[in-house]
Amino acid sequence: MEGAQESKRAAAVARLNQLRDAEQLSAAHVRLAAEGLGVSERTVWRWLAAPSRVPEHRGPEPYVLSETDREAYALYRGNVSAVYRARQAVVDGDGTTAGAPVPDFLREGWADAAPLALRTMQVAFNRELTPAERAAWKVGESGRRAKSVYLRRPDEARGRVWEMDHKQLPILVHPPKGKPLSPWMTTIVDDGTRALLGWSLAVSPHAGTVLTAMRMALVHDPDVSPFGAVPARVRIDRGLEFAAGTIKDVMAALCVTVHRLPAFTPHRKGKVERVNLTIEQTLISLMPGFTGGPRDASGRLYGPVGDSPAAKRAAEKSGGPMLLDDFVKRLAAWTRWYNTERPHRMLDGRTPLAAWQEDEAPLHRIDADKLRHLLLAGDERTIQKDGIHLNGHAYVAPEIHGRVGQVVQIRYMPHDDRSVEVYLGGKHLCTALPTGTLTAEQTDAFRLQQRDEAARLGRERRKASRRARRELAPMTGDSPAAESRLVTDKVGRGSSRQQLDAALRARASTSLLGITPITTNEET
Repeated sequence: MEGAQESKRAAAVARLNQLRDAEQLSAAHVRLAAEGLGVSERTVWRWLAAPSRVPEHRGPEPYVLSETDREAYALYRGNVSAVYRARQAVVDGDGTTAGAPVPDFLREGWADAAPLALRTMQVAFNRELTPAERAAWKVGESGRRAKSVYLRRPDEARGRVWEMDHKQLPILVHPPKGKPLSPWMTTIVDDGTRALLGWSLAVSPHAGTVLTAMRMALVHDPDVSPFGAVPARVRIDRGLEFAAGTIKDVMAALCVTVHRLPAFTPHRKGKVERVNLTIEQTLISLMPGFTGGPRDASGRLYGPVGDSPAAKRAAEKSGGPMLLDDFVKRLAAWTRWYNTERPHRMLDGRTPLAAWQEDEAPLHRIDADKLRHLLLAGDERTIQKDGIHLNGHAYVAPEIHGRVGQVVQIRYMPHDDRSVEVYLGGKHLCTALPTGTLTAEQTDAFRLQQRDEAARLGRERRKASRRARRELAPMTGDSPAAESRLVTDKVGRGSSRQQLDAALRARASTSLLGITPITTNEET
């Protein structure tokens, strides 16, 4: 503050000297300068009387921190009073502070130090260390980040850049099965308009939740949302769900550049982080089961649902937390409100939808049918007697009849149990449906396929049986191979089964192995 005042004083004196050299200086100029500097006019005239002399600093020179002072500040975690006590102990020759010896490297550094007042040291640390440095030693990395200044990226055109993130929401909800839990949310935010393009909820984060959110953000459905386009670049964090092979394949197929940010740098995707905070502040904090609210003196959470194990058990019995399905409906309604009604300060008071519609940048879109199979989670399953098992359902289709024990690849949309796509050898085999949801027509089609398959196999078996009753005649010399009946010519087509079996036993000799019996001249 003192340095800034001296700079203003020097600038005012230089300007007044210029006016005086140009013979334009007046008392009005001096009066204005005095008012701007907060001094009297007489003081300004006195400065002008000696223009070449810079006002001298009065009082002792400020104390300058030594390297030892800074090392002690780090050692004592930003506690200036502790640094002062240790320094004073070394100056006094005691060598101990707060009942503990001062480290050797501090005693050596302060060996010739002069006595100093605590207030002087406090002023020196406040003057020479930035707020970020002080917070780093007192709080840690989070404190340093809170006091740091970051570069702001220029806003991109609509639909060009996505920011994606995972976050475990601070709320307890009832899943369809099991105890209350805090769900995970995957969010996708458009860089240029701050629109919440896609989101999905899951008990635990995995590649399927990412694909679900991506599908919402990619597919353009005017009846549901005006958004939806293929981006040029996506920013993600180091979450393993984003690095899954399925996600990489989808991004590569759509020619989307994936920018995986360094670890512990949430500010580099600050827009999606800000949206997550807005969801917590304006939606989740008003719901029962919010776990991030104020607490009492013992640390217990205010509200109808606490976060202790006992409170969770009590809430489970009384139905305290809301159902996961109800929470999904509330979140969907909040998303519509955020995108279409809430004015955004960084968008000059416009809503994300208004900013999207006013932006005339071209959008790159792909038909939903072409994206259908691309945006499904993948897995391998072995076909069982009752179908393909997934998430407690058995999926069946006429095409999988007769394939029990065969390993197939399935692709499905998480949180959507209505169907799965079945692949075999990289080719689409069928769309399988849950057994309990089949209509009467689908059930009849499945049973018809069973009968047709049984009939086909029956025909193949009979055909194979007819072929099995033929053999190659014994080959001798250069005679060509010829096909002959296993039975003798004496047995006709109308013979009984017993006659056929007897003929076969009669022919069951070495001749079947191609060995010709040795005959004598008499036999000849």
